[in-house]
Amino acid sequence: MEVRRVRPEEWQSLRDVRLRALKDAPSAFATRFEEARERPDALWIDWAAKSAEGDGRAMFLAWDGAAVVGMVGTFVEDGRPWLIAMWTDPDARGRGVGRALVEATAAFAREAGSGELFLQVLEGNDIAASLYRSCGFEDDGIGEPHEERPTRTMRRVL
Repeated sequence: MEVRRVRPEEWQSLRDVRLRALKDAPSAFATRFEEARERPDALWIDWAAKSAEGDGRAMFLAWDGAAVVGMVGTFVEDGRPWLIAMWTDPDARGRGVGRALVEATAAFAREAGSGELFLQVLEGNDIAASLYRSCGFEDDGIGEPHEERPTRTMRRVL
C-alpha cells in the first residue's frame, strides 16, 4: 500500500473514491452522495489540482496497486490544520490504511509548520474515534453541529 498526495491527473480517482465514501458512510460527511454525483468534471479537476500543491490544503489517496482504498483531506483555517474527509474502503479496513492516512496528514501539518492537528468525529462513531485515539488524538470538547448527531473535536500535538 502507498499513501501519497493526489496528483492533478488523478482527479477521476479522487472523484470515484469520494463517491464511494459518500455512498458507504453518508452520515459521516456533510456532502451527500446525490449532490456530489451531479458535480461537473471541472469541479473534480479543480479540486484535484488545488489539492496537489501548496501548504494550505491537500488530499491524500491510499493505493493498493492500481486501486484506491482510502482517502483523507486536510486544510488550514485560522492557522489550524484540520484532518477531514477520512474514509477507508470496507475491504481494506484493519490493514493499517487509516493509520497511514492519518500519518500522511500529520506529516503535511508538520511540514506546514504546525504543532497540532485537529479533527471532528461524530458522536457514536466509536471505531473512528478509537483509531484517532490510537494515533495520538485526544478529546478536545464539543465540535460543530452536524445534522445527524453532535460531533467531538479531537486534537493531536505533533
